Amino acid sequence: MAGTFFIMIACFTWALDTLIRYPLLGAGYSTLQIVLIEHLTLVVFIAPMLWRYRHVYRHLSLVSLSCLFFIGGVGSAIGTLAFTEAFQYLNPTVVILLQKLQPIVAILLAFWFLKERIEGQFLQWAAVILLGSFVMMWPDLRHLGDAQWHYSNDSMSIIKGYGFTLIAVIAWGAATVCGKYLSHQNVPANAIMSGRFVAGLLVLAPLALVQAETLVSMQISDLGLAILMALLSGFIGMWFYYQGLKTVPAQLATLAELSFPVFAAAINWLFLDMGLTVYQIIGGLMLILGNIGLRMKELRKTELNVVSQRI
Repeated sequence: MAGTFFIMIACFTWALDTLIRYPLLGAGYSTLQIVLIEHLTLVVFIAPMLWRYRHVYRHLSLVSLSCLFFIGGVGSAIGTLAFTEAFQYLNPTVVILLQKLQPIVAILLAFWFLKERIEGQFLQWAAVILLGSFVMMWPDLRHLGDAQWHYSNDSMSIIKGYGFTLIAVIAWGAATVCGKYLSHQNVPANAIMSGRFVAGLLVLAPLALVQAETLVSMQISDLGLAILMALLSGFIGMWFYYQGLKTVPAQLATLAELSFPVFAAAINWLFLDMGLTVYQIIGGLMLILGNIGLRMKELRKTELNVVSQRI
């Protein structure tokens, strides 16, 4: 159970992140600037780890290096920027709804790349989890038919909106699988996490140079909040995430990540006085129970394998 629990703790820190990220965006700072400051902070903070694991990085195969770069450069940097940019073109409900495709992407990639089997019982619990995520969204989905899906009827803007959303979905789903692959190669969790931040910064720095006009001076208090956010959701959150990913298949990890909206709703209730709806409570319980059921299934499978090997 520890692996799934660790990933859920990571989701909790990512939900806390929103209490800082959205006020910073509201203050006029660009997504690129905020994400860049996060990665700069994290690279400085984990510099001792980079030195400690220098021998690990030197001996990585080309495939492992590619996976590491993908996790940080595409999953962490491009995925986050693309997801945020999609909100400029599409109704937020449409963006979040399409984001639910992420587990499907990760499960299929894990089946193809990691040879993780898709079993009947897994599909049953996965269906419970996915249904729970839709139940949480039901009030928004119910009104989506009458809402404006796109902020512009221009076909290019519509294509950009869906394109940015799908880039984020594929980037995040594939990043989970790449992280699990590196874990299979016995790359230490802290080495994966540290490499992720460096790869992300290597992609973000050129983008910042090209779009220098989006970077503005930050107030000291806002800079302090950005650094705090980086350490909270970046360092602490990712530490728990990769510790959890060591012990659970990519299939389970991507479904455990769907607990994020549960914690986001709870934090909105606790800190922003936003009431919980019946749909959020029922859907949240389905998500949590589904993940527990999946993990119990994995543990039973492991126990049976141990017993069969002894026989």
